[in-house]
Amino acid sequence: MSVVAVAAAGVLMGLRFKAPALIAGTAVLLIGSLVWNGLGLPGYVTITRFLILAFAMACAYIVGLSISVLRKRTQA
Repeated sequence: MSVVAVAAAGVLMGLRFKAPALIAGTAVLLIGSLVWNGLGLPGYVTITRFLILAFAMACAYIVGLSISVLRKRTQA
């Protein structure tokens, strides 16, 4: 479920923002993972899981960016 949530956030970022937003989003994901593990909540976030989430967000960002470009071309 976390992959779906991160992918949705990536698509929304791609529709609205440019590359610095992806860097900031990845930083928020990293900080959130560290806090999640530090609080001892269930579902420990490993390095592999973090990398999968970051990859999903980056791919979804590219999809959102592509949709944004296509929408601008059809409007022009």
